Amino acid sequence: MKKILLLSLASLLMIPVGFSQSLENRHDPKIDFNLSPTFNSTLNPEKNSNINPKYNWNINPMHNNDVNPEFNSTINPLNHFELNPDINKTLNPMYHNEYHPKNPAWKGLYIFNKTDDLIGYVSIATQQLMLTFDIQGDWTGFYVRASPGIFNHFDVKGTWDGNYLCFDSVIGYNIFDKSGTWTGQHIK
Repeated sequence: MKKILLLSLASLLMIPVGFSQSLENRHDPKIDFNLSPTFNSTLNPEKNSNINPKYNWNINPMHNNDVNPEFNSTINPLNHFELNPDINKTLNPMYHNEYHPKNPAWKGLYIFNKTDDLIGYVSIATQQLMLTFDIQGDWTGFYVRASPGIFNHFDVKGTWDGNYLCFDSVIGYNIFDKSGTWTGQHIK
């Protein structure tokens, strides 16, 4: 009988556990429409030109060299060890699981698409650095602060991919591509 009980317990422990980070209601734009750019035009860069880099060049790296890592070396992680989690292991989620959304104690932000579906995670490592993960919890890159409310996105090796995020003026961020077009993605 003990053997059967031990075998049953062992088989239960060997069941693969899938990744699942529960979305907190206070971050969910499908529950709180105030968080959704679809329902809250203040957060939508297609309806609010103040937060749209196509119209506000102060927040556009293609028009403002101060926030462009190709022109401003102080915000380029290839030049700064303290901004590059690929080199600086104290910021790397593969070495520090407190940054990883697969950690059950993880706290962070969530990335949504234009229809408010969850598509990824963001961990705030420092005031200058945020780490990004896809929906499976795989590390995809990081954001480096260029100025208050503007962060440029880099791949895991520290190469700028041209994407960046801008503060939505209320609660989170909108993600833009290199041309300044809103990707529809937002972070809450």
